Amino acid sequence: MSTDAGEFVRELKRQPGKGICVMGGGELACSLFEAGVIDEVGLNIHPVLLGSGVPLFRDAGKRIPLELTESRVIEGGCVFSNYRVKAT
Repeated sequence: MSTDAGEFVRELKRQPGKGICVMGGGELACSLFEAGVIDEVGLNIHPVLLGSGVPLFRDAGKRIPLELTESRVIEGGCVFSNYRVKAT
């Protein structure tokens, strides 16, 4: 198995089967964006304001265009939004 997350996901995508859901933090997401293996991004937005925190994604060094495909209210007043990564 590769220790490179992008190559690992790329290999999973070559195998037969349905979609892959990868959950992790902003660092993992940034490495997968850099590898070009993310097709969709799903976000749960919780109704809490914080004075500080960790950025959702660190600077990827480029803009990543997204297209909203779904947005709905879920339990507890949270909002789930799903975006498709647009080809550049």
